Amino acid sequence: MSNGKEAVAGGETVRVNLPLAAIALSSGTLIAISPAAGAEVPATEGVYAYMEGPVPAGTWTIRTTCTPQCVAHVTTSPGHGFSAPLVDGRHLVTRTVPDGVTCPLYFLGDNGSSWGGGAHPVTVRQWWDPATLEGGVDFLSSPAPCGIPNPRNSFTLVRVG
Repeated sequence: MSNGKEAVAGGETVRVNLPLAAIALSSGTLIAISPAAGAEVPATEGVYAYMEGPVPAGTWTIRTTCTPQCVAHVTTSPGHGFSAPLVDGRHLVTRTVPDGVTCPLYFLGDNGSSWGGGAHPVTVRQWWDPATLEGGVDFLSSPAPCGIPNPRNSFTLVRVG
């Protein structure tokens, strides 16, 4: 008694060993059920509004690559960019935002001398979930004379293009 069967595949007759085919099929089914590492991450491609509450605070253009690790390559509207690797299910980056803190201008005394004012760099840690497009930012440090008013904030990315 034979454990094999003939089948036509791609115009050629192939002899298939049924017990081995069943094992291969069940193994292949298990492999097919578990997605590849890159397939676990929703595609984050395109132009997104960076929303702090109901107000757009900038525009991000995102391109994600997943070879071998998933990394979001982001270009921000003021012409700055960064790369954020996927770490524990969210994109994560620590970076310096050149004009990230704006201080008000204060006038001191009767002589009209001023203190503060202007834009200053800030080091931030940002993260976002590629499935929900919701994230957060920790403001870590800045030489701004007015300090950092809110050390933590949240944001949402809304696709606009």
